[in-house]
Amino acid sequence: MNTDAIKRFLTVLSSTLKIEQGQLYQLIQSAETSYYLRDIQSQHEIALLLQSFGYPFSQVGKYYESIYLFRSGQYDKARELLECVADSAPAGYRSKALLSLAAVEERIGRFEESLRLRLQISAIDDPVRLLEVQCSLAARRGIEGEHRGALRDLERFLPLAHIIGKRRHPVYFSFLNSYAVELAESNRTEEAEQVASVIAASPFISRYPEWQETVAEIAAKRKRAPFVAVPHQFNLKYRDPRVQAAVDFMHANLQRALTLTEIAEAINVSDPHLSRIFKRETGFSPIDYLIRLRLEKARQLLKTTFLSVKEVMAAVGYNSKGHFAKDFKKRFGVTPSEYKKQAFKRYG
Repeated sequence: MNTDAIKRFLTVLSSTLKIEQGQLYQLIQSAETSYYLRDIQSQHEIALLLQSFGYPFSQVGKYYESIYLFRSGQYDKARELLECVADSAPAGYRSKALLSLAAVEERIGRFEESLRLRLQISAIDDPVRLLEVQCSLAARRGIEGEHRGALRDLERFLPLAHIIGKRRHPVYFSFLNSYAVELAESNRTEEAEQVASVIAASPFISRYPEWQETVAEIAAKRKRAPFVAVPHQFNLKYRDPRVQAAVDFMHANLQRALTLTEIAEAINVSDPHLSRIFKRETGFSPIDYLIRLRLEKARQLLKTTFLSVKEVMAAVGYNSKGHFAKDFKKRFGVTPSEYKKQAFKRYG
């Protein structure tokens, strides 16, 4: 083959490769659109297709497949893929993978690991990703009751949110959702209503149940008189049927380990929404309430039955004797064994 023929061949090959790369980048854009529209089936199909090509497209495909696995409840498989992407993908997708990995850890109840991963995302050049990180950190603080801190952090990023909002990007509305929640929790009701009205007008709201919950909750809050019930007994009936359903679910499942997500899914609300309505109605977080229920049931069993401490521990959902003893003593001032001895001396 002469020199001119080689040049022509290389020119055609280069052109073909550019066309192929252009199509692949269009596929990535389609995957991103499917991600924000929560069209997990389309996203999954594109992810598998991207993985049939070389680096970096294969790693991008793995990232979007991991999101499909996460949204399908396959958390272990999602974590495995995300760890791979976080190690070897291009920089932009490494930060995305860390953020998604934090969401996986939070969903399975590993909150400290989730926070560590979020804080690990230090240098973020993508403003959309930066806003997503701030939303997730604020949501975590809000769940832990640090509403003032969460609100302060969100307000620092309002200018960036408004810039992104000019493009009507879904992350802008996710940011507003977090902002509306924290405004409402800080009793800035009118401002919360104004922000909620923007969320309600979003073209994406039908795809985001948590936004719908926020809008509905803020609208309902205006109609309700202020009310906080802090129970000293655990046989109270609660005014909000969702809170009552959550309490009934806890009672029915005291013998096994429960996560916040399981309780939320049982009554068909999101984790943050359950935490808000539960704390407002009962004065406790769902998990704190569950622990109190377990310990109260354990106290009754130790006092009125001949079950061993180990059997009582299993009956109320503990799998660690040390953890059970520590929680029991913190609540009642004595260990389970000491309480059982005292009870039988008193009644024997």
